[in-house]
Amino acid sequence: MKIVIVGAGKVGSYLTSQLSLEKHDILVIDKDKDIINKLLEKNDVMAIVGDGTDTEILREADAGSSDLFIALTMSDDVNLLSSAIARSLGADNIIIRLRDPKYLNNHQLVKDITNANLVINPEYLAAKEIQRSIKYSHARNVETFLEDRAMMIEVVVGESSPLIGSSLRDNYGYLKEFGVLIGVVNNHGTVVIPKGNFRIEAGHKIYVFGTKDRVDSFYKAEIPENIRIQDVLIIGASATAYQLTALLLERKFNVTIIEIDKQKALDIQDTFPAAVVINADGSDPDILDEVRIDSFDSVIALTGIDEENILIALMAERYGIRKNIAKVNRTNLLKITGILDIDATFTPKSAASHYIYRLIRSKDAARDVSLLNNLYRIEDDQVEILEFEVSENSKIFDTELKDLKIKEDTLVAAIDHRGFDNELEIANGNSVIKMGDRVLVITKSKNFKEIDDILE
Repeated sequence: MKIVIVGAGKVGSYLTSQLSLEKHDILVIDKDKDIINKLLEKNDVMAIVGDGTDTEILREADAGSSDLFIALTMSDDVNLLSSAIARSLGADNIIIRLRDPKYLNNHQLVKDITNANLVINPEYLAAKEIQRSIKYSHARNVETFLEDRAMMIEVVVGESSPLIGSSLRDNYGYLKEFGVLIGVVNNHGTVVIPKGNFRIEAGHKIYVFGTKDRVDSFYKAEIPENIRIQDVLIIGASATAYQLTALLLERKFNVTIIEIDKQKALDIQDTFPAAVVINADGSDPDILDEVRIDSFDSVIALTGIDEENILIALMAERYGIRKNIAKVNRTNLLKITGILDIDATFTPKSAASHYIYRLIRSKDAARDVSLLNNLYRIEDDQVEILEFEVSENSKIFDTELKDLKIKEDTLVAAIDHRGFDNELEIANGNSVIKMGDRVLVITKSKNFKEIDDILE
């Protein structure tokens, strides 16, 4: 795939590093010669030192014939203009990074001007990841599928779970009550796609699939209310903090924000009157004592200084806070110190680049076979979760799943019956796939290209 990336900042460089490991033809444009030289030292890519809004530079990069044009500079205006020029030169697939609400609130107009397939906001994506981590604080992994209509959570089965000691077949009534399906189990290191006779034990990691509402109900039933998160302390009124505060307040969490800069504190208080805002130094242990940090369920460090965020997370850990999250852009700090589990940290650059990377991987897999829409991998790539668009004649049509010879270690998890009141069905043996459906498949097999590949 021929990819042109404008902007070699944090997101652009991180994405380039990921994509350079694949067989893509990548060209990066940035005005900073030193940044370009560093990028070329570490990655097998092409680069041009220049302005991404310069038509001649974009012509030199052959942006018009690219398979994908990605504008990722720190300037919204530059991203808009470079995307519009790339479109005029013939680029069909465009991804654009925008942060300013004046653009994001006019999402469709931006798409019309630039022909962008996707508009991303790294801070929003990072905030969304944190919000899910807070809401499902005892879930190790949370993903959505089929345009966010289906959800997967990874949880560890507790000692008091009703699932323990029975086979999935015997638990069918319990799972049906919530409308969810257990699609993958990590049995103390052994990863399986479970059949009906599989017995669930305490300590098993299970991946539960269903609609958002149904997965949410299952999670609440499995995780006692008294250990779920309600009170959240955010330190630092960053762009990510704004996005996160909006998401948390919308979901009825109690939010307190500590910001050292007086004007920033006033601004975020004006924006979110329902939050408690304190103008103080959130890295000061005395301040944390004063605000009774031990009364919070979660502490999220979002200052602009990595070392400060790590220190805050360590202090919160000492206070026994259940969920601590630190923004760390320079992840090499974690490798050097070894003081924080990587799962307790995040960075907007990785949230955005992973999002784009997953889109590119799914598009690349589907270049010759248009039926495969999206590809996800879990458990160290042992399991693939695939979204298929069933738009051609197939051997699986109009046959109940129990009557199909589906491959071992392969499971149809969900069927999106578009055209039938937009019903999303969590699959069972009596389910039937029809023309136009979208299907979510879980498998340990590799290289599935079309829906019929699930058959023996």
